[in-house]
Amino acid sequence: MQNNQRRVALSFKRVLLIASAASAIMVGASYGAWAQGSKPADQTEAEAAPKPQTDAAQPAAEGAAAATGEDAAPSDQGDGAVEPQPVPTAAAADQEKPVTSAPVAFDPQMVIDRARDLAKKPFEDPHRDLPDALANLSADDYDQIRFKSQRAFFSQAESGFSLELFHPGNMYDVPVAINLVRDGNLQVVPYSAGLFDFGKLGLSANDFSTQGYAGFRLRYPLTDVTSSDELARFLGASYFRLQGEGQSIGQMARGLALDLAGPTGEEVPVFREFWIVAPKKGERKITVYALLDSARVTGAYQFDITPGSDSKADIRANLFFRDGVEKVGLAPLNGMFLFGEQHRRNFDDYRGEVHSSDGLLINNGHGEWLWRPLDNPVNLQISSFLDENPRGFGLLQRDRNFDHYQDLDRRFDKQPGYWIKPKGDWGKGHVELVEIPIPSESNDNIVAYWVPETKPVAGGEMQVEYSITATRDGDDLHQMAQATDTRIMRIAAQGDDDTAKTRFILNFAGGDLDYFAKNVANMKANVSTSEGSVENIRIIADPENGGVRVTFDLIHDSGAPSSNLRAFLLYDEQVLSETWTMPWVF
Repeated sequence: MQNNQRRVALSFKRVLLIASAASAIMVGASYGAWAQGSKPADQTEAEAAPKPQTDAAQPAAEGAAAATGEDAAPSDQGDGAVEPQPVPTAAAADQEKPVTSAPVAFDPQMVIDRARDLAKKPFEDPHRDLPDALANLSADDYDQIRFKSQRAFFSQAESGFSLELFHPGNMYDVPVAINLVRDGNLQVVPYSAGLFDFGKLGLSANDFSTQGYAGFRLRYPLTDVTSSDELARFLGASYFRLQGEGQSIGQMARGLALDLAGPTGEEVPVFREFWIVAPKKGERKITVYALLDSARVTGAYQFDITPGSDSKADIRANLFFRDGVEKVGLAPLNGMFLFGEQHRRNFDDYRGEVHSSDGLLINNGHGEWLWRPLDNPVNLQISSFLDENPRGFGLLQRDRNFDHYQDLDRRFDKQPGYWIKPKGDWGKGHVELVEIPIPSESNDNIVAYWVPETKPVAGGEMQVEYSITATRDGDDLHQMAQATDTRIMRIAAQGDDDTAKTRFILNFAGGDLDYFAKNVANMKANVSTSEGSVENIRIIADPENGGVRVTFDLIHDSGAPSSNLRAFLLYDEQVLSETWTMPWVF
């Protein structure tokens, strides 16, 4: 559940993409790519664990002596981990002490300098061979390794925040160094098996030797003052999650995407070291610095994370390129879409819908709002939305009706959507959406990111700033009516002179639509298609769902294999809704 990216072997993911015939649908311009050898979205990255022996993974406070750990304050709230057993011996008691290094002065500029210097050195593969006791753990076994919540770093009583660590194991085989920053001083957190409960696995510190961790989790009382909810987690490659009040674990974001769905295969950057600034009493923000590394790029990241009903992270990244990159994806988001109300593909499932997000929303540089429903296509599908200085984009989960999902375990109705808001001008480029065919929900198959028109070159540098917000349905992003549902049905030909059709049923709701819908006869639906023809356009008031329903028929009479559809609502010349847009393969 918490780490479903581990459920399918990487080799299967490569085969899945290589075997998929790519059907590329472009919006605004033609831009196609094959995904031979690349790895699907969320599942692509093998992640983190021991031996920080290279320059990239070496802690910044290198050589600092170990302290007694008195700075590691216990958390007031637990996370369900098994309570530790009484300590029987002095040696075992000493192992239970939380340990940090002696203080060393910290300056955020050191992270940028580390990334810049690292880019001048040859790349060293960060993945390490784990001891068999860890490497051979199944996903379910790995989930038994729990951080002892009472050993959490920082005091929730002081700031509300607490820090927990993830243990190496399973496919998390990259050593991740963890550093704390308190009052301007840096302390390395050496590996300690005593911070973890190994459940019924029968593992102990005698079964393996390791350094570093797999990642970490931040907790905060989002629900009420007594709770200890997951706010953020950084686990595996450059993946991270952010959650707000009442939200459950869902889709993920990541630091960077390189040549995803490209002919040479995806390159997977990883976060190799973190510096976490201890929040002061009363602070409502926590800052995390991260060092990113891959074969062709290094990066220094700063995350300023603010908890709330819609938790938010302000992100700044300084990127340094060892070599040129054909396609760099900025602010990438990962989601999963197996099936939804349009039922483009049939699944024998008790649930009516299975997805962590149901659409891509874009606010382009011209101020237009575009809504693109997601799909689990038969073939790999890549869509590009040309733009200049985008104002925002995100993968959203608009359908919040539990009855539509009926899933008590994954609670798709509570999973957050992510909204990206660029800071400053991002120039020319395009939002790219990659949809990968999947047979089950084990894999994330949806990725969206910004691709700048200017390609990075060897020795080049790039700085990018943006925010990411964990939102419910994005209904506060604009005041227009939303495209809420997309339903599709085939209409067979009714005789020799008739033509087969595809009927689209779109629901629009929200904004000022109810006000104008009182005179629905004077409303207009602007429906267009790049290929084929559209007929039987109708607008119907929808008292059951609210708003209005738009229906139209698409006729394949052009001979083209695919088409791009668009639809939006007007009253006189006033635009009332987002622009619904969708590719269609005849």
